[in-house]
Amino acid sequence: MKVSFLINNVYGIGGTNRTVINLAEALAVRHEVEIVSVFRRSAATKFEISPRIKVRALVDLRSGSADVKAPGSDEPSEVVPRQEEFYAQYSRFTDARIIQDLGRTAADVVVGTRPSLNLFVARYTRDSALRVAQEHMTHLAIPPAVRAEMARFYPRLDAVTTVTDADARSFLENTPVPGIPVIGIPNSVPRPVVAPADGSHKVIVSAGRMHQVKRYDLLLRAFGMLADEFPDWQLRIYGDGGEAARLRALTTELGLAGRALLMGGFSPIESEWAKGSIAAVTSSAESFGMTLVEAMRCGLPVVSTDCPVGPREILRHGEDGLLVRTEDAEAVAQGLRTLMADDGLRRGMGAAALRNSARYDPEAVAARYVELFEEAALRRSTLDRGYRVPTRPTTALTAQPTVPPVSIAAATADVAADDAGWLRFSAVGPQDGKHRWQFVLRHNPSDGKRLPDMALRTTRRPLGNGGTRYTAALTPSALMDLGDGRWRVTMTSAKSATVHMKAGIRDTRKLIGARAAVLAGTRPAPVGWNLPYAQPNGKLMLRTVLRQDHVESTAVDVDEHGITLTGVLCGASRIEPGALFVVSRRGPYPANFTVPVQVLADNTFRAEVPLRRVVDHRLDRWEDWDWWLQPSPDSWRKIRVCHLLEDFPDVKGTFVYPAVPVVGDETSEFVCVHPARPVRVRPYCSASGAMAMNVVDR
Repeated sequence: MKVSFLINNVYGIGGTNRTVINLAEALAVRHEVEIVSVFRRSAATKFEISPRIKVRALVDLRSGSADVKAPGSDEPSEVVPRQEEFYAQYSRFTDARIIQDLGRTAADVVVGTRPSLNLFVARYTRDSALRVAQEHMTHLAIPPAVRAEMARFYPRLDAVTTVTDADARSFLENTPVPGIPVIGIPNSVPRPVVAPADGSHKVIVSAGRMHQVKRYDLLLRAFGMLADEFPDWQLRIYGDGGEAARLRALTTELGLAGRALLMGGFSPIESEWAKGSIAAVTSSAESFGMTLVEAMRCGLPVVSTDCPVGPREILRHGEDGLLVRTEDAEAVAQGLRTLMADDGLRRGMGAAALRNSARYDPEAVAARYVELFEEAALRRSTLDRGYRVPTRPTTALTAQPTVPPVSIAAATADVAADDAGWLRFSAVGPQDGKHRWQFVLRHNPSDGKRLPDMALRTTRRPLGNGGTRYTAALTPSALMDLGDGRWRVTMTSAKSATVHMKAGIRDTRKLIGARAAVLAGTRPAPVGWNLPYAQPNGKLMLRTVLRQDHVESTAVDVDEHGITLTGVLCGASRIEPGALFVVSRRGPYPANFTVPVQVLADNTFRAEVPLRRVVDHRLDRWEDWDWWLQPSPDSWRKIRVCHLLEDFPDVKGTFVYPAVPVVGDETSEFVCVHPARPVRVRPYCSASGAMAMNVVDR
């Protein structure tokens, strides 16, 4: 059976893309599958897609393409209703491309994946193919005018699927399509590659697009109610979108800077779920709840708002999670408190979540779709004698559910870190043959002085599906050669050019415990750190840290009175009585101001940042002042204060602190001070990990 999925833009990121790809991968084990993307705006898909699936686009909108300004592209669509969310993306030109493709398709089944595309599928798919509509939105969230078009044309379909049983009932009640079955089939979520969460990290995780419907503001307020009661817990929210700036401002307003972290987008996300002990979903509405299932598949209990559809069909309240009232921050806080306060309950619910979520495995969901297709074909054949029922697969499953990439350039490299400083790399490529690929680290210098490559001893193991698994390990002792810097993770062979590997899974959960151990002083000097991360272009990198002594910022408290730094001196040196905190003006006119530090236990210190002195001695209306620790009053040696030892790379973007308005005690000789507009001083972490502060008068 040949199955063709018609999707808006498979090259982007979104829940529909993810679930369609999951289903396509599962069906492709036994069937011929293609994904037809109406639009293409980038060179490669954001989600990994097996080469067994054919991916093609109908309209190429990349720069330089003839499709960008094709005739008819500036005229409105005659098929897509004006009220449909993506109406503006479609035109008479895109109409023609879609209609032409559906009229020529050789597929046995064509599956549309949103209302606008389902209208095309219903009206224009050739009669030799079954027509199936997937509805990923909550039915009543579809505008009435669009539902009217659905009622008009959906009777030409062979079946409609929704992602929940409740939404199937809503569809039948509000948009009846006589004679067409409407069936609830959930989205699928594959079994994660990473090991499940063990519940040891005091981290609440939430993920999804930064949209108002997700109500992350509710989650932040709920966590704010618990922050003082549970000072060792952290909230991490993953995702991109238009709400990010507003949520960052709310984080500051609630005094949660450094406790509630906006992590940005992250893919693949499963390694980040596995860092948590609780997942939180606070949406006001969900059509299904993909992130909820993803969290459960990683062994996390979920506290979720009880939306009209979605979560209540996934969670078993009190068994694998908790359902709480929507739009109620106190109810969310109470649900979180229940799990945060009870380790045994939390771990028990996590184990149940892991068991219960297996019903969303792609193979099980794909089997339901195959049954749907076969029943639809049987119905069609009884009504149309000229219709030919697709043949069943004649061969049994012999291959792996996935196939190796056609080249190393198409492969991804996974990496796992442990708490002893080891990194373990893994990649699956084509049959090794004469190439004999090897992992190699290549220095990416900031000063032009490139260090020699480091070749890693690479093990090659043939796989039953014709591919090769490559594995290698980087030992802690290798840091002596890598030093302090950034390295590209590549693979090379004598017969081919070096390939900078695409980043796959980065399982860095062990670094959470490793950070705690370094800060507690249980590790011998020097301080070493290995952090794998992905560049914006998706390539795998390694950040290495090797320092005899290192000062790590552990907290920056900002209030209307000032800025307080808490840090730890790691390594062989000790903080002596009389140690100083130093702020240094960056640029051609250096200046230093010092204040004594309060020495705490275990080489920890606290210091009040000398804000007024900095403001009074400005030379410009924008200055940067770097932070240092002078461990001994008898030595001028200073160590830069940094924030480096984390399990994620973007400390600068994640730890965003508010500014303190300061009015100077003296009138500056060089800068006019406006009393009605105080100077603002804001601490920050630079891209290199060094701590500093802006001093701005404007």
